[in-house]
Amino acid sequence: MRKLHPYTPLTAAICAVVVVLLAHKLVVSLTALGIAALLAAFFRTARGPLFAAVLLAIPTTVGLFLMHAPFGQHPVFGPLTSDGMQLAGLLSLRLFGAAAIGLTLGSFVDGDRLMRAMQEQFPAKIVYVVGSTIRLYPMARARVETLHQMFTARGVNTAGVRGKLNFVMPLIVGLVDDAAQRARPLQRTGIGDPGPRTVLNPVANPVGQRVLRWGMIAATCAAIVWIGVS
Repeated sequence: MRKLHPYTPLTAAICAVVVVLLAHKLVVSLTALGIAALLAAFFRTARGPLFAAVLLAIPTTVGLFLMHAPFGQHPVFGPLTSDGMQLAGLLSLRLFGAAAIGLTLGSFVDGDRLMRAMQEQFPAKIVYVVGSTIRLYPMARARVETLHQMFTARGVNTAGVRGKLNFVMPLIVGLVDDAAQRARPLQRTGIGDPGPRTVLNPVANPVGQRVLRWGMIAATCAAIVWIGVS
């Protein structure tokens, strides 16, 4: 997977999510879930994102069933209706399929290589914002581990909901302080200056992958037209 240009899995993830959301068909959603499951079975990096998609799908499914199940035209049991539950299930599978395929394909995007690839094509400020967003989760996780060690050493209870609330304010203040400390060195590097950037170790972008990406975009556009016509 190191040979993949970061734009390739990113394009695949975006195209797949667009197709699943616009198709709104059971077979498309199930196909997306099947592909995500196969990726998770063969690649370790895709397992965490698939699990995250499952966690996101649980409250979404509950909410959709509460919104649609009681308000259909054909009651089957108490306030529940068959057409309402069918619509809620279809919507749940569509969102679950889009999240699963998008997150699993996106897991193959190397953040550092993506930043190096973007530096040659996008303004430095946009590259910095994207890079900061990608690195926000690992930075927050590392700070939470540090806070956990500190609280444990001080004898502070970190179990339960009340214990977890002790992390909120120090985590927010720490992340804001980190951002402020990075601002001055960034100004010295000329991040706001106009002009192109050069990369010491550029990311290879083979012709085959460029053709593949344009092919995926063309196929997605064709699918959108076909969905609109049908």
